[in-house]
Amino acid sequence: MAISFSKSMIPCIGAALLLACGTNAVAQDMESAADEGADRARNATQITAYASVSGSAQTPLPAPSAKDIDALFKRYDSETTPGCSVAVIQSGKVAFLKSYGMADPALGVPMKSTTSSWIPYSEARVFLAVAIGMLARDQAISLDSTVRRYVPDVPEYARDVTIRNLIHHTSGLADYGVLAGPGFDIRDRLSEDEFFRMLSHWGQLGFEPGKGEMYSNTDYALLKIVVERVSGKSLDGFLRDRLFSPLGMKSTRMGFDQSQVVPNHALFHEFSAGGSRKVLRYRVSPVGGISVTTSLDDLIVWDRALRENQLSIRELLQPLEDGAATAKADDDGTSGFVFGKYRRTHKGIPLIEYRGVGDFNYLVQAPDHDISVATLCNAYDDMWQFGPELVWMFAGSPDSQEGQRSASTDRPIIPPGQPTVTVPASELAALTGDYRAPGIGPVDVSLVDGSLVVTPRGRAAFPALRPIGEGLFETYVEDVQFIVAFKRDGDEVVLSSWDAPTGESGGPDLRLTIPAQLTAADLQPYSGVYVGERVEATLYLRAENERLLLASSGFPEEAITPTANKDELRLPGTYVAKFERNEAGEITGLVLDDSRVKGVRYAKRR
Repeated sequence: MAISFSKSMIPCIGAALLLACGTNAVAQDMESAADEGADRARNATQITAYASVSGSAQTPLPAPSAKDIDALFKRYDSETTPGCSVAVIQSGKVAFLKSYGMADPALGVPMKSTTSSWIPYSEARVFLAVAIGMLARDQAISLDSTVRRYVPDVPEYARDVTIRNLIHHTSGLADYGVLAGPGFDIRDRLSEDEFFRMLSHWGQLGFEPGKGEMYSNTDYALLKIVVERVSGKSLDGFLRDRLFSPLGMKSTRMGFDQSQVVPNHALFHEFSAGGSRKVLRYRVSPVGGISVTTSLDDLIVWDRALRENQLSIRELLQPLEDGAATAKADDDGTSGFVFGKYRRTHKGIPLIEYRGVGDFNYLVQAPDHDISVATLCNAYDDMWQFGPELVWMFAGSPDSQEGQRSASTDRPIIPPGQPTVTVPASELAALTGDYRAPGIGPVDVSLVDGSLVVTPRGRAAFPALRPIGEGLFETYVEDVQFIVAFKRDGDEVVLSSWDAPTGESGGPDLRLTIPAQLTAADLQPYSGVYVGERVEATLYLRAENERLLLASSGFPEEAITPTANKDELRLPGTYVAKFERNEAGEITGLVLDDSRVKGVRYAKRR
């Protein structure tokens, strides 16, 4: 299978990264006899904990070697790193259960299967979907009724948007985080009143409901509000009464305040060049209430409920999945997103994955093999691969992977599951820009939250690229592993990719376009204050020497990058700003485009 650059993600890497990528930033494995003994004791304790949850003893089943499984979690298997807990359930019984690393590295608290941690926002939407399904089954709502029937605060221009549109991201409603402007962090505080005022001020849909598809946090924020308005309870209270308590999921909460002290709860962490840091800020906004905290033990219970159709969950979710035109696709991380449930094939094995657009893959089921893998880490890195790889390790064989490979190739074949390495942001930033080939493109490569992101112009961004060392990045497109490289051809940067299992080229090489050369005098007219016309945001632009700096509320000054077009500049994240001029050639405003909202106009005031 080949990637077509005009429609698929094109990973990338640069010659300047060769040395940096060769430096393995993964934490060193702890292999002393004392550590091994502690691991064995910890594992025995956790298996006992599972037996008390499941009500049945563990039955030994054929499994890969513990050494092979441990290698998959090597980055987390240290006393100085965040941790992971993992369970492989085979034929209804636990075939493997173990915890790695720390719930709190600073305090020396190890991760356990009883430790609760955070599942991010889009990843946890299946629980909100269950709440919607319960209300529909109770005939308290209709999936094909308009949202305004239950939430009159929804603006009149969205009068035709239905509950089903929200579920499938076919509402056309703008993402409120984008409307807030480049300075808004989606975790910032935002009240419901502000949320509705922001939507009203915007005043338009991106497309007629049901006639398009666009991932938008606004959709699920509204679903949460529907549940609370109709039930008269908080989303957490409703699900605690109707789902969590009946199933015995004692550690699971919705919209949990991470600053609250709760026994056995581990704060989320982010890996950084210096180790890791705690994530102390969480969304205090309408969509923040759909995040979930849970434990591995509770995920095991949740898997059983899904497999055994407890509380008739299957009958609740099926009507919600009906009508999604792309429900079984998974080509760019957004299509195929049906309340956080994806269907795809990994190395020939059909999977059901419970994850989000960010690939925090916490539950994977392989119905044909009666295998499930539950994984809970208190960090994001590598969560995309643990479940699928463990399913394959328990159900597949090395021969099946070798059979996918081409007998002859001049490109290196990189086995999946390589550890992530750390690359300085400055070196990644040098690879960003506008890539094109004759008849193909443009393709934007940008730096978002420390990772390279590829966005074919006019389409949604693809999943972040993952550096794996020795000058390589890895990504997956329609379940196929791709390796991508940057190389220099004289003064030009060339981007290429190939299918890792076969070595087949991912398409023609793309070349980085040379941005417009703007002098200090050229940049000076862009300076000024730009006020949103349909959004409550203000942008401040200032020319300094040969740089143009952008600032806004909560967003410190940062340079914005020229593209090949003089009046088109790339802002931080995935925004592109197109400047407007009057007949005299004076700049009068700018228009921001983003994959989730387009045509956000700002008028220049001075």
